[in-house]
Amino acid sequence: MKIIFSIIIYAIAFVAFFAIGPFVFFLIMANGKNSSKYIINFCRFMVYAFGCRIKVHGKFPLDETYVIMANHVSFLDVFVIPSVFGFDKKFSAIAAAKNFKIPVYASILKKMKVVSIDRSNREQSIKGVQQAERVLKEHNYHIVVLPEGTRTLNGKISNLKKGGFHLAVNTKSNILPIITKGLFEIKPRNRWYIVPGNIDIYIGDPIKTKGKTVDDLLDETTQIFNSY
Repeated sequence: MKIIFSIIIYAIAFVAFFAIGPFVFFLIMANGKNSSKYIINFCRFMVYAFGCRIKVHGKFPLDETYVIMANHVSFLDVFVIPSVFGFDKKFSAIAAAKNFKIPVYASILKKMKVVSIDRSNREQSIKGVQQAERVLKEHNYHIVVLPEGTRTLNGKISNLKKGGFHLAVNTKSNILPIITKGLFEIKPRNRWYIVPGNIDIYIGDPIKTKGKTVDDLLDETTQIFNSY
């Protein structure tokens, strides 16, 4: 029964994505100023399409541009995390190169100025972080980073990579930690079927970067992630 239910959920989400996605892309192309509003609402819609519900703890601050860091649990992160963003600023992200092979989704990523990272290529990864710095500085975008680099296999926080912290230090941007709970039970990396449920999203206090090193920020962010 669980398998049949999962297949139905995936079918609904697949149809929703490819039915609504192109329309969202058209709206972004037609009215770029409101692109964040369209994308955030699309993400919220997709969370519901997968049968999940979100409860937000805390409030997304609207006073500055952040390097947003979140834990990486499920492929659903790409829809869940932006669901709590405000409409005041546009946002982009650092994402794995494989995401740019998905039809419709890849077009939306490119329009959002999402930076492609190939983690097997150190030189390309460094250039990707530098590109993200330009997006943040020149376009005043939030940049979303999943510092674990890959989805957890046991539900615990993995070691954080330094790229996103270099981004924060180099741009003098504060870090906004966002932690999700419940996604590991809904759809972990090592299980194909999905069990719809509730997702808690905790928006932490901004982490000040002034006067801190990359290692200082990595340790502080790790402690905050683990505290949840």
